[in-house]
Amino acid sequence: MSNVAHKEIKLANQPQLGLGRIFRIAVDGVRYRLFRAAVTVSVIAVAIAFLMNILSESLIKRRLAAGARQELSELRDIHLWAARLTHPSSQEAILADALQEGATIDFVSMLDPADQARFSERAHIAATYLAFFDGLDYDRRRALIHTSRGGAIFDALQDAEGLDAFAARLAEMPAVRFEGTLDVFRAFLDEWPALAAQLNQIIAAHTAAVATLDVARADRTIFTVLAQEGDAFAATVRAAGFQLKPALVSRLREQAQAVLEKQILEGTLSLLESRQFLAQQFDLLPADVSPNDLWHFLEKERHATLYLESIMPLSATLKPFAASRLVELATARREALALERMERLTAGAGGGFLGMGERMGWLLIVSMLVCAIGISNAMLMTVTERFREIATMKCLGALDGFIMLLFVMESCFLGLAGGIVGALLGDLIGFGRMAAVFGVSVFSAVPVSELLSAMGSAIGVGVILAALAAVYPSLKAARLAPMEAMRVE
Repeated sequence: MSNVAHKEIKLANQPQLGLGRIFRIAVDGVRYRLFRAAVTVSVIAVAIAFLMNILSESLIKRRLAAGARQELSELRDIHLWAARLTHPSSQEAILADALQEGATIDFVSMLDPADQARFSERAHIAATYLAFFDGLDYDRRRALIHTSRGGAIFDALQDAEGLDAFAARLAEMPAVRFEGTLDVFRAFLDEWPALAAQLNQIIAAHTAAVATLDVARADRTIFTVLAQEGDAFAATVRAAGFQLKPALVSRLREQAQAVLEKQILEGTLSLLESRQFLAQQFDLLPADVSPNDLWHFLEKERHATLYLESIMPLSATLKPFAASRLVELATARREALALERMERLTAGAGGGFLGMGERMGWLLIVSMLVCAIGISNAMLMTVTERFREIATMKCLGALDGFIMLLFVMESCFLGLAGGIVGALLGDLIGFGRMAAVFGVSVFSAVPVSELLSAMGSAIGVGVILAALAAVYPSLKAARLAPMEAMRVE
């Protein structure tokens, strides 16, 4: 029996490269395949630019909408108060005020103190339900409540049979999202008669107060009284029961004066000489001259001076006016029209997915899916081209985790580059489009901090999207057998 020496074989753990080394290898991989990398970056950049364009427009619109609503709210104070002081409110108007945050409802103080807090709560609920019904299209609204409007809707649903029919028709409309549950709605309907009685009390008090003010202002218009007797008339208004704040009186006086002056200026268009003068300036027929033409002409001081010199001898009402005042009124009117246009164009800003609206949200999701498919396809092509390289690395001891991390890291580099390019490009496009639509007012409404945060988020989305899209190609590369890869030509 021969003595055979057995050599002990020791299997050591395979060496693992550090993260820094993997980083350098990934950078070299991108650099050596620069053209394919540029194509992938372009795909990511387009998707992120689309995302950033929507985000930037949404943020700017939201800022513009908030500013426009605030300024228009102040400009409309005179018309709101003129209507409030001359016409009693309706149930629907009172409920609409209850839905506005911070709104003041006149004559609520006449209710019992114990009922005032409960009134505000129930009025807000009623206004929410009315807003739901107003938001329905014609067919669904008619199917649910026929031709009822405002508080008459709740009156029509008081009997059990009508409410059951309403619930049955609502159940046939799964796409309609009702406010709360039917049980809560039934509980509200039980309280509606008491709320309606309180609303009628408020309307009666408002009617009596309007009658008192009608006597106080005699045959003068509400604008004339507010402009000429601001503080004195304000005291009468408060004594009648209206909650008119002292800080608002001076603004109402100025706005009322502006309304009277605009009426005087537009009244000069009844003169044939005035129409003929403006027709010569705009190359129009006298019959085609409109108030818009007059205000457009008065925006420049030399034009205002010329108009006063030509028309003042024919109209004594123009004698108190100076050219600078005409320019001021014309400029204020132009700015008010610009704010109204801005309000219309930004209607609904901030709603839907990420404040972008439902339609744009779905378009964005589709864009991200297309981007992910494009990245996956590019990475799969990269894996196919690098079969021999992968096999060589595996023969040299590369682990599956190393291969997978390498490809994911390469994809993250592409996602970072595409995200940066796309975020900058989308931000510029969004800002450019908003500037084209809204003009120079955009510069004062740019939310810089929010835009920078959105850009960072967009870049992060690009990196995450690229990393997730590279998971399957990386897994395929990691599981590749060395001998199989060596046989691929």
